Amino acid sequence: MMADGVRHHTRSALQRAHYRVRQFGQAARASLRPLQPADEAEARDVLPESAWALYASMPQVDRRHALEVWRTLRAQGHTDPALAQAALLHDCAKHEGGITLAHRVAVVLLKAYRPAFLAGWAAAPAPGPGGWRQAFWAHAHHPETGAALAATAGCDPRAVELIRRHQEPLAQVEPDPWLAALQTADDDN
Repeated sequence: MMADGVRHHTRSALQRAHYRVRQFGQAARASLRPLQPADEAEARDVLPESAWALYASMPQVDRRHALEVWRTLRAQGHTDPALAQAALLHDCAKHEGGITLAHRVAVVLLKAYRPAFLAGWAAAPAPGPGGWRQAFWAHAHHPETGAALAATAGCDPRAVELIRRHQEPLAQVEPDPWLAALQTADDDN
């Protein structure tokens, strides 16, 4: 029984790692393709004007990811503006924490193979700017930081709440169909 559980855990970790490597390749390719005016218009259509600068300040790869999350939700029949705002801004705080693509890869690998390291770094007080733990701490806290940024930018309170909760394990929270849809679309993109 134990061997099966270990094998299942390892296979899941390997599958997640493979998925993230594929996602890395997609992100690398996406960073080479500039967003078109029609892409940006999709975001402008659902974001409050006051939130446009927040979206526009995100790196291109994050804006493209956000658009793909929103497109996935829209293809599933979701049209609510609050969910659209959450999809477009759920990762808006990542770049402010100095999180690079290399950090994101490290986070994925650490989640798969050394999750206690990440948990410890996330629970520790915020490191000073430029510290080696800064990007890892910022990654762990980007939902709260992003929610605060979205609230300041005038987003719908429901969008702010979805951004704040978008990394919460669904098994540990009260069922919320919008949160589940956002998390699934985020994971798929």
